[in-house]
Amino acid sequence: MNKHLHKKLHILFILVMTLFNSNIFAQDDLLLQLKEESMDDRREPVQASFKGDRIINVQTNETVKKKNLDVRVSHLFGNIGKKSGGGFHNLYGFDQSQDIRISLHYGITDRLMAGFGRTKRHENLEGLLKYKLLQQSIDNSMPVSVTLFGNTTFSARAKELVEKDVHRLTYNAQCIITRKFSRNFSMVIVPSYLHRNFVAADDENGVLSLGTGMRIKFTPSSSIIFDYYHTFGRDVSGMEFFDPIGAGVEIETGGHVFTLMFTNASGIIENDFLVNTMDDWGKGGMKFSFIISRMFKVGS
Repeated sequence: MNKHLHKKLHILFILVMTLFNSNIFAQDDLLLQLKEESMDDRREPVQASFKGDRIINVQTNETVKKKNLDVRVSHLFGNIGKKSGGGFHNLYGFDQSQDIRISLHYGITDRLMAGFGRTKRHENLEGLLKYKLLQQSIDNSMPVSVTLFGNTTFSARAKELVEKDVHRLTYNAQCIITRKFSRNFSMVIVPSYLHRNFVAADDENGVLSLGTGMRIKFTPSSSIIFDYYHTFGRDVSGMEFFDPIGAGVEIETGGHVFTLMFTNASGIIENDFLVNTMDDWGKGGMKFSFIISRMFKVGS
């Protein structure tokens, strides 16, 4: 082999090795980048722990998305069971209206929601805020979601029914702790504090409650929902109160969620049912409830 050919082969060998090594390093860089992107994806927040911002009575961690307006009408019928005033004569509660709520919920950001509503029972005007403080991540570096909820109500009942305007006010604060265990099972725990400016002489102005609820998906489009509240330390003479219980079924149809709900709660908002539920589920004190919701995009 002559000297010139040897030199050319040596240069070619160096070029091939350089390209080969560059390709190896490029593949390593690409794999590292993909790994980093995958880790970033794993740190993303868990989505859709629940289908709405309530299960039945218990709040969830969900809020309305940014620049969306949720217009809602909630309806709570009368008792179904005969022992609780229901039966065929009032079409098992459908002839009665225990409570109606008309409300607007607006997403200020994807994590902050504000709302205003009016309920028929006690004629309450309600202002509310809900904020996602912490969000569960896919990689479980944040194992739960923590959402804060608060509202204030003002009763617009006639003057002869309320001694002072300050007595019309109630305040409710909640810490909503949620975990989505799998695509088919989510659970929430909700410590709650409710303050009423006016109560009966032997009642407490401030009461503590603890709520819990869950969603169990049993088919690709159907779920069972359940929730429960217990209010602590109430002993009002001559009155018997019951813990609010809710159960129902969610059915997803063409992008919408249709929910059949039953509860013994005496009202729709926490400021009412946490302290005023006097119907016993065991004696037919459950009521049918539904929500009609329509979402509008507000702004670009």
